Amino acid sequence: MSEQQNSFMKSLFFGQFREDLVFPFPRLGSETAETVDMILGSMDKFAKDHVRAAEWDEKGAMPREILSHLAEMGMLGLAVPEVYGGLGLPQMAYARIMQQAGTIDGALAVTIGAHQSIGYKALMLFGTEEQKQKYLPRLASGELFAAYCLTEPGSGSDAASIKTRATLSPDGKHYLLTGNKLWITNGGVSSFLTIFAKTEMEEGGQKKDKVTCFILELPAEGVTVGPSEHKLGIRASWTNAIHFDNVKVPVENVIGGVGQGFKIAMGVLNHGRLGLAAGCVGGAKNAVKASIEHANERVQFNKKLGEFGMIQEKIGRMMTLLYAAESMTYMTTGLIDRKDVDYSLESACAKIFASEMIWEVMDENIQIWAGMGYMKEYPYERWLRDARINRIFEGTNEILRAFIALSGMQGPGQDLAGLAEAIKYPLKGLGPVSDFAIRHIKRSVLGESITRAHPALKKHASLLEEYTTEFANQVEVLLRRHGKSIFKKQLAQKRIADIAVDLYGMACVMARVTAALEEKGGPEKCELELAIIESFFMRANRRIRGNFKALARNDDYAVTLIATKALELGQYPFDSLKG
Repeated sequence: MSEQQNSFMKSLFFGQFREDLVFPFPRLGSETAETVDMILGSMDKFAKDHVRAAEWDEKGAMPREILSHLAEMGMLGLAVPEVYGGLGLPQMAYARIMQQAGTIDGALAVTIGAHQSIGYKALMLFGTEEQKQKYLPRLASGELFAAYCLTEPGSGSDAASIKTRATLSPDGKHYLLTGNKLWITNGGVSSFLTIFAKTEMEEGGQKKDKVTCFILELPAEGVTVGPSEHKLGIRASWTNAIHFDNVKVPVENVIGGVGQGFKIAMGVLNHGRLGLAAGCVGGAKNAVKASIEHANERVQFNKKLGEFGMIQEKIGRMMTLLYAAESMTYMTTGLIDRKDVDYSLESACAKIFASEMIWEVMDENIQIWAGMGYMKEYPYERWLRDARINRIFEGTNEILRAFIALSGMQGPGQDLAGLAEAIKYPLKGLGPVSDFAIRHIKRSVLGESITRAHPALKKHASLLEEYTTEFANQVEVLLRRHGKSIFKKQLAQKRIADIAVDLYGMACVMARVTAALEEKGGPEKCELELAIIESFFMRANRRIRGNFKALARNDDYAVTLIATKALELGQYPFDSLKG
């Protein structure tokens, strides 16, 4: 049961609430915070002087000189260590800057993030010292601009199914790379590519195809970049297909070792999702502010919009969702900055919640603005279009839900499998059996105890204690019911993942409100924070209870049957005039 020891979420699947990983709520050091404030000020001036979001959106492109301005501001090497010419900022500071980029313009945030959140992140995380010295200074300065080449015409979320191949040359000095990559952000302006391709290698005496990660500097013979794609949103960002035809890639440009590409791709995306979540927080803050301003100014039936209950409910919900997403994002960046914690599930939870939060917030903002919100004269319909990609980017939310559920259940599943094996040999397996029994009794009888939440949040801590135990019990019930076939049960996986996301959100909000109570001097100074945690916990509680019930009683059979029939028929088969 060692895997969960350094992961809050993986521990939660065992019924353990790791307080030490979420308390205290992480904060930036004062020196770093001052640096970030200076950068934010420069970004605001840059936005005023150079960003023309509506014009860019209409044209479907931003000026290339924007990249030069970003480079001059130091915006292209934010997290690159100073020794390589970057600012060396921690992940929390990087996320705060990405949040500001999301506030300025969605397409701009995507362009910046694709360069450093994922474009050269494999080099940062897995590159050799020689590789870093060769490329990172030029990437941080803007001499090189990066793109991440994973998606293919026949391979989206299923990264292991890529067709691009890299074949080692007879002299062993380079690989010949052939294939097609699709929808590559920054593809039209990139000069540095991180590319994933299949390579043949020997494993256990057999030849196998495994994914390998390569880096390539452009221009290079055999590389062709397609025209910019026309998109629903983030229209000003560069999105292109890139084609490789027997492109020579030196063997020293392999990142992390031959055959390690899948692990590297997932590691990069775990990081990248936090930049995306932070951008969602920034974009949503725009919409919340716009909604509040309109609700304070617009008068209908001799009353301001903000005086109507249904509008108040919208704004209250938007504020609460934004606070929760912000809390999850910065909690997770804090885990990354600790450098001794597995944050893979937390990163996925934050991305799911933030990307769904911004869609709901943008939609409600248009509803509050009503007809004006629908018109191109105002930015709100563009904000909505820009927000839609976030649920698809860097792992669709459906794939991430399966990832959370299956990765989280892996540890308890191995525990149960080990117990079954131990029972066959009771004398040899006495240790595992007794360990399991002790843990089960502790969980069922004693439960978890949360001691570091503020006393004013005792009710909320008690609810989380209860759900931590029940969650682990329900996971165990599912594993016993389905065994290895659990990987086929996607609707059960979705419910488990949704519960996990809500529990992580509750933990993050509780830790942040605890920090506010301690820093501001008690409940009387934190009226807004206490109202937010009350609302968030109440709504999350309803969702969690519903998902627990649906694990046993649901309409899965009916829904699956309807979908199967529709797929067979190829259409909606009913006509109101014909019965």
